Amino acid sequence: MSDNGKTERALDLLVYAPVGVALYLRDTVPTFVNLFVSRGKAELGQRRQQAQDQVAQARAMGEFAVNFGGPKVREHVEKGIALARKGAESVLGGTEDEDGAPDAAADVPSPPPAPRPDRAAANSKAASRPAGKSTKTTTTKTAAPAPAATTLVIPDYDELSASQVVERLDGLPAGDLDAVRAYEEAHRARRTILYKIEQLTS
Repeated sequence: MSDNGKTERALDLLVYAPVGVALYLRDTVPTFVNLFVSRGKAELGQRRQQAQDQVAQARAMGEFAVNFGGPKVREHVEKGIALARKGAESVLGGTEDEDGAPDAAADVPSPPPAPRPDRAAANSKAASRPAGKSTKTTTTKTAAPAPAATTLVIPDYDELSASQVVERLDGLPAGDLDAVRAYEEAHRARRTILYKIEQLTS
């Protein structure tokens, strides 16, 4: 290759090629830049739109939950409060009936007690006695008031059981037996004691 050829080759590589590249870049770089900018704007716009859609969807779901779920939750809470109030009222009402309120059955007067067998036997025995003696005894029993426990011949009478009183009746005079009978009829009216006295006085 001659020197002229080498010189032209060197000029092409060192001068014309860089100038051509520079001119090409000057003409094409704006196009590429615009292309990149447009692509970036489009991508950012798409992402922004997706984010806005997601936010709008989440807001709509939240509003629906508040508008629909709020009354439902309030309704469940009110039902629970009503049930708890009814339970408390029923418990308090039952406690009041047991502790302070009078029972309806307590207001109903109790029927008169049925005549005791020992009393009926005493009356039949009294009817079988002579008229004078029976009238005198009945008058004495009706007119005399019930004696006090301290006047009875049996000490600590109120603290004794019926069987203990019966054991102490044997050997007592008729006046003491009548006093015990009058006191017993006026207070506890234990049939065992009254029947024993009827046996001893008959």
